[in-house]
Amino acid sequence: MMQSIVKSIGAEAINKEEPLLILFDTSATEALKKHAIIQEFEEQEIKEVKVGDMIRFDEQEYRVIQVGPVANQHLKAMGHVSIVFKNSEEEDQLANALYVEPFVLPVVKQGTIITYGVE
Repeated sequence: MMQSIVKSIGAEAINKEEPLLILFDTSATEALKKHAIIQEFEEQEIKEVKVGDMIRFDEQEYRVIQVGPVANQHLKAMGHVSIVFKNSEEEDQLANALYVEPFVLPVVKQGTIITYGVE
């Protein structure tokens, strides 16, 4: 299990029409910060997220149903992952995404604790 805290939320980071959150760590550029949720991890070692793992935004829980081929690599390298709240078709799959259910955007605010790998 690993945790991060939401440090900031870009002005265009949450769009109710697009069931997607884009997360980066604090090294994100200013241009990226406008469209992203900035998270800071508590621990140095980022662990791999797998299908069946739970992700929690404060008390809101989601089950990982699909992991994009480079999602864990990007999460470890730059704290970057897209979390998608819908099923993906093979041709539309984002390589850096974790697909989760239920298909409802969480309430996220500055200070929200994101927990990856809840068992």
